[in-house]
Amino acid sequence: MNPGAKTFLKVVTATAALAVVGWIVASKFRGMSGRGDRTQVWFYDESEKELYAMPLNTIPPDKGIGGPSGDGVRAIVVGFAGYKHDLKKRKIAYLLTYTPELKQILDKVMAARLAGRLLNELSPSSQGTYFQSNTLVRLTEDSDWHSENTPEGRKAMNEWRSWRGQDGSQPVICVP
Repeated sequence: MNPGAKTFLKVVTATAALAVVGWIVASKFRGMSGRGDRTQVWFYDESEKELYAMPLNTIPPDKGIGGPSGDGVRAIVVGFAGYKHDLKKRKIAYLLTYTPELKQILDKVMAARLAGRLLNELSPSSQGTYFQSNTLVRLTEDSDWHSENTPEGRKAMNEWRSWRGQDGSQPVICVP
């Protein structure tokens, strides 16, 4: 093989390898930041008493849409067969937020993920006692928040499962 052909082959191989590496890196960044930005969930502004959509990766409490900042909490919204897409007929099953301590940790984890790096600190498992004790839930008509791993918290999170639609259908969780 002549020297020119060898050089050409090396350039083509290096370019192809570089393109593959670039594609892999771009795919990772799209996967880390894009997925949560497209999928939305319901939040509820407590002072405005209004639902609004936010990206899935938003950590409550959020600034909200009006009134005092920081009163936007995650809303688990349900609907029933036949009219689950009718916003006026949907119902808030329960509200969810995090304690300031857990929110601070989760904000650090999210910032590290978006920057494409690992967090040096240990982040709590969502199945662990710390996470569950610092995840607060309540019904919209209640004023007190309860840890999700308490009897009151579990009751708030499960009450909606017994609700029935006009035709007897079971509720389904709805997203914006």
